[in-house]
Amino acid sequence: MIAFLHDNRTDAAHLIRHSRRARRLRLAVPALQGDRHLARRYEQIAHAWPGIVAASADPRSGRMLLEYAPGAPLLCDLDERNAPPPPRSTFAPRVVQVRDRWHTRPVEEIVAQLATAPDGLTVREAARRLRLYGHNLAEPPDPRSRLGILAAQLTNAPMAMLLGSAGVSLLLADLVESSAILVVVGLNAGIGYHIEHRNQQVLTSWRKLEAGLAQVVRGGALQHLPATELVPGDVILVRAGDILPADARVIDAHRLSADEAPLTGESEPQHKQPDPVPPDAALAERTSMLYAGTSLVGGHGRAIVVATGSATEVAHVRALVEAAAAPPPPLAERMQRLGRRVAAISVGAAGVATAASVLHGKPTRQVLKGAVALAVAALPEGLPLVATSALVRSMQRLHEQGMVVRRVAAAEALGGVTVICADKTGTLTCNDMRLEILEAAGRSYPREVLSADRARLFVDPVTTALAAGLLNSDVDVLAGGRAAHLAISGSATERALVDAAHAAGLDGAELRRSFPRLHLYERRQGVHYVRSVHRTPEGGHVAFVKGAPEQVLALCTSSPAARRAILARNDALAAAGLRVLGFGWRPLDDRSEEPTGGFNFLGLAALRDPLREGAAEAIERARAAGIRTVILTGDQRRTAAAVARELGLKGETLVAADVVGLSPDALTRRLAATAVLARVTPEDKLAIVRALRASGEVVAMAGDGINDAPALKAADVGIAVGASATDLARQVADVVMAGEDLRSILAAVGEGRVVQDNLRRALRFLFATNLSEMALVLGAAITGARDPLTPMQLLWINLLTDTLPGLALALEPGEPDVLDRPPAPPGDDLLAAPELQRVGRDALLLAGVGAAGLAIGGPTLAFSTLTAAQLSYAGICRAPQRLHGEERRAADRRFAGLLGGGAGLQFLALTLPPLRALLGIKGPTPLVLGGFFTGLALPWAFSRKSAMHVVTRRGSPQRTESLA
Repeated sequence: MIAFLHDNRTDAAHLIRHSRRARRLRLAVPALQGDRHLARRYEQIAHAWPGIVAASADPRSGRMLLEYAPGAPLLCDLDERNAPPPPRSTFAPRVVQVRDRWHTRPVEEIVAQLATAPDGLTVREAARRLRLYGHNLAEPPDPRSRLGILAAQLTNAPMAMLLGSAGVSLLLADLVESSAILVVVGLNAGIGYHIEHRNQQVLTSWRKLEAGLAQVVRGGALQHLPATELVPGDVILVRAGDILPADARVIDAHRLSADEAPLTGESEPQHKQPDPVPPDAALAERTSMLYAGTSLVGGHGRAIVVATGSATEVAHVRALVEAAAAPPPPLAERMQRLGRRVAAISVGAAGVATAASVLHGKPTRQVLKGAVALAVAALPEGLPLVATSALVRSMQRLHEQGMVVRRVAAAEALGGVTVICADKTGTLTCNDMRLEILEAAGRSYPREVLSADRARLFVDPVTTALAAGLLNSDVDVLAGGRAAHLAISGSATERALVDAAHAAGLDGAELRRSFPRLHLYERRQGVHYVRSVHRTPEGGHVAFVKGAPEQVLALCTSSPAARRAILARNDALAAAGLRVLGFGWRPLDDRSEEPTGGFNFLGLAALRDPLREGAAEAIERARAAGIRTVILTGDQRRTAAAVARELGLKGETLVAADVVGLSPDALTRRLAATAVLARVTPEDKLAIVRALRASGEVVAMAGDGINDAPALKAADVGIAVGASATDLARQVADVVMAGEDLRSILAAVGEGRVVQDNLRRALRFLFATNLSEMALVLGAAITGARDPLTPMQLLWINLLTDTLPGLALALEPGEPDVLDRPPAPPGDDLLAAPELQRVGRDALLLAGVGAAGLAIGGPTLAFSTLTAAQLSYAGICRAPQRLHGEERRAADRRFAGLLGGGAGLQFLALTLPPLRALLGIKGPTPLVLGGFFTGLALPWAFSRKSAMHVVTRRGSPQRTESLA
């Protein structure tokens, strides 16, 4: 069998025909049939296999034709049964596929332990290891299955009671009523399933289609193989621009540096070299290692693969993700509490009604039908549809702003956020260095005023410093000319220096031609500067040095007073959150001379990883909305503190070591006054999010890296920021932002608050109307009166009044000041005690309207009057509208249309013979029609202003109308 690996899945292909003479294979691929896009994908994958010279996939037949070259490695798999056993290998699988201390061991020891060689593994040995250890794939956290999504729609108390009512109706041989109840259950479950499944598919489509290719040395020959086929012991060639496909030990490096921010949170690229590092080195300080998922920003080299698939550091973070259980959505918890209360009230009312009916001597069938009627009356059948519609409307609005909400309930959870934990590098900052200030000859020059004069290269200090930064940097300039058209690849720091030099007027291509580089003395352990030797146009030689200011200064001939002044200025710039480099130059008499001193100090370059546009404004808006922001970063304390000051955050700056080992209570107290936590690992971020949640906060985590994923999953709302967010961050986040403007997060919080407000108003309406029905049915049972409404009539009322008016309330536009008030206290019920009292009073008044209809004209008049009064009551539950213009008019038109549609359907129920027969009501008499129009007018006639706290806040409540 041959397997096609794509999108982290495996599609099996079966061999149909193999012509060795023609070197052709014909395969049957069941997944291919009918999918032309997949056919192109298979062809691309097959062309990447070594030895394949042609590939053609036919989606109509589900067949694929491969042509291969003599000796193609593919034959190793096809001839596996007939091939002699591979030679015994000293390769130790138990050692390889564990998280070992590869960074501490010399290259020779690594080569021996992995039973490999500088010219790589043989093709046969690589095939054997691939069969033994599997493909280089780290599976993403399992998405929710279709069955799991569907089960979540049905496993709640209200749905269980409806299903029970349908069962009782079925036992009473009332097929129409049981079928109607089951239809309602199916509609609610289907809508919820469709929404959640659709959003899961949207997120899956964002994932990368292929794992990519890797340059691998096998049997002394260079091959381009799918990264999924790498095995421990493979020798890979790496260069700037590569995304690392596996964990690897560096064996040869030339100016090699890696951006490990997605894994470690470090904003600066890490220099890589083959020498071992101490065993206790942190992940960000293991300069001899390359890690899967990180990228190379400079240089080139070779490395030995030491871990693939589930043994990589990325997989370790994935394990943390899987261990971090996602908290249940706050809305789900509140709805469950409401559902349990409604179920308890319904069961209690059914018990009272049953006892009263038995005492009044009613037959058993009537008693059971009365219990079913109470269950139907008590449960707001339209609540799932109304809640889902409110959430979906919010999701659509967020999607228009470039945000994909993976789980429906997350749209509401955003509204309750009290703390935002934000990763620094790549989330609050751009992870792209920029020269801010150049210090030369005792003066400071902001980037905007820098100007270079090529004719005064070694006379003008600014020009000399800019030239030193350009010539001493190892970058690739992909296009010459004006600065606006440059494409520079390399480390972020050196790109910033070269870009600044070009912007100031230097021509990098011309300068490199005039001063060709002869020697480069790179950084090494303990040496944090780079020296370069160049030939001058006159035939002489000149040396430049660039690096840590204190070490560069030690190579220069500055006076003690000048040294103190320079170091003081360095400290001041570093305290402002800037990365500072020192520069020096000197002429050389001999090109072979290694410049070890005697440099002339040129100045300091201060660089900054700029804040993302809108980051400071977003944090200020969060503060105004009552939301605290905490920065979590792997960077150093001083850098993180400076970024916090720039953002306007107030509070302590701690490092992870300050809080490790604290008890939960002590950690909570410490975090309450903290604005920044530096030097944090993925485990630390996870612990901090959990501690904040345990203290009662509703936490949103914003990040983009692999190291953010566990915290993203553990937070109440995980937000993956930007199109460059890693796949793992997107897979576990609740909200995925396509853009990088953090103000979008506050817009999402505002949408969440609108959802909360609308759900409270809709719940007020739903519970008041359903309680009125239950009070009417229960009152009739206690007094021994005739049944006022049948289960079918109650189901009709609920479907009509729960859905259309409920939707009208759930889709209301938000208030303009939704972000000018604090969030609702965490853990509050959707309807607090004072609100429930008002709901109870309104329910009794509505029940009184139905009772009056029952007394005057019997069940048909009660059905007509109560339904109309409930429809009209929706207008009383609207919030005061402070919007103006087209949005207000559109909201009014939508509200009137939905309520008018409900009234029209009720009028048809009273007048259309088929509907009358289904509902069991008599023909439309003037009394019944008069009761209908009277019911529409009664709530408005008896409404007055009341201090009902529909939206409870830490600030002032909103006031709405209520029945008196």
